Amino acid sequence: MKNLVIRALTGAVLLGVMITAILMPPYLFGVVFFALMMLCLYEFYGLCYKVEQAKPISRWAMVGGGMLFVSVFLAELYQAPYLIPLLYVPFFTGTFVVELFRHNGSPILNVAMSLLGHIYVALPFSCLCMIESLGASADGADWQGGSFVLAFFIAIWVSDTGAYLVGRAIGRHKLYERVSPKKSWEGFWGGFVLATAAGYFFGKYFPNLPEINGHQLFDWQWAVFFALICVLGTLGDLVESLFKRYFKVKDSSNMLPGHGGFLDRFDSAIISAPFAYAILLLFFR
Repeated sequence: MKNLVIRALTGAVLLGVMITAILMPPYLFGVVFFALMMLCLYEFYGLCYKVEQAKPISRWAMVGGGMLFVSVFLAELYQAPYLIPLLYVPFFTGTFVVELFRHNGSPILNVAMSLLGHIYVALPFSCLCMIESLGASADGADWQGGSFVLAFFIAIWVSDTGAYLVGRAIGRHKLYERVSPKKSWEGFWGGFVLATAAGYFFGKYFPNLPEINGHQLFDWQWAVFFALICVLGTLGDLVESLFKRYFKVKDSSNMLPGHGGFLDRFDSAIISAPFAYAILLLFFR
């Protein structure tokens, strides 16, 4: 009972922080999600150091590199000095050069794990900021992209809830037992149906959705968007489960009492965020 209360409180706080950040002005949104990205990167590189054959470059150095990686995408959005994103070029090259002077583990595995965190974690968080920028007016005076980010996370939360409830009630056939033995096909389809319905009602009843190129998405487009995020989010969950099996851990960390780590909470968003940005661009163009 105590663990359930701790889990509920932690989840409520994290949910409150995320919703507040999404509804904030863009600069404050960027700060909060920048911090979440750093925590996810810190966890990822902590897991990498558990592999005996590999020793990635300094954990904090690679977290800093992830910040530079994100700045490549955000320089245009937030009018950041162009010198900042350009710094990622020597950082990227330096990752290979540093390995010349190290005698620790496998050099290819070291470089691969060092840079993988930027692709696996920093790129999706960059895409979330790009999604948030979609709602900006041409002159930058009006910024309503939080609705798109909120829709993205609602799709994930609804599909997760549907999958959990249906899976607990009637789940019999394993979805992918080798990686995640608790997931079932029944749970997946329960989440899929609930997410699709939620997408339709989101498009129909959510107030003041911003326009892009002079139009809003149709109700059926929101239903398709939510359905695709459900599928991609499930794949993201399975990918992180595969990684944790490789690293031989149950949770990515213990930073979130009752929930494990930040990677455990953002696994679905990490794989689906780049696709969500691409889907929205496709729909609006």
